[in-house]
Amino acid sequence: MSSVKSSQVVRSTVTDSWRWMWPDILLRIIPMGIIPFIYIALLHLPLSFLGLTFHNVPQQVILGLIVGIAMAAFSTLYRMYIVGPWFRWPTIGDHIFQGFFYLFINGPVEELFFRGFMLEAVTQWTGWLGWGWLVSTAAYTLYHRLGKWSWRSVGGVGLASLVFSLVYLLQPSPRSLLVVIIVHGFTTSGFLSWGDEILYQRWKHKQARVE
Repeated sequence: MSSVKSSQVVRSTVTDSWRWMWPDILLRIIPMGIIPFIYIALLHLPLSFLGLTFHNVPQQVILGLIVGIAMAAFSTLYRMYIVGPWFRWPTIGDHIFQGFFYLFINGPVEELFFRGFMLEAVTQWTGWLGWGWLVSTAAYTLYHRLGKWSWRSVGGVGLASLVFSLVYLLQPSPRSLLVVIIVHGFTTSGFLSWGDEILYQRWKHKQARVE
């Protein structure tokens, strides 16, 4: 890892990202993507139970982009000033590769599992939306510790989770996951990919001033 105090930059390539990504897909993404569909199949529930509806798509996309860009900025600043100055500088190819994963694989699957499935399932079991929100938000936040994230990083995840839940729950019924998937993808990209680029540019600017 590089930091603002180091004189060398560590590059992150597609090969580096694929090294951690493929086991993550096998052990986390695939099971989390399958479980919600098994649940609705066993209970004969519609896809809309999981938030898989496509009404007002243009409005969902526009709102998702507006909130998503704001959250990407927030997550980047949180990364810079709360988590720490370390970074890996992704190549252009790695930026594209990571961005695709965060926007089109990780974000959709995590929202399907935590907001689409867990929130609705707990609400169904307990009869109170508050329990669904509390359990799904806490589970989403704390499960990042399984990936050995620092508590500072987990704190940022908790703040982001509050926004994700609000974006989802404030919709009229039937709710759609599309808008929150977009917000989630932008937030994660800002924290784990675009934030590295900004930290590198900040480091480069400081190095130029020193020289």
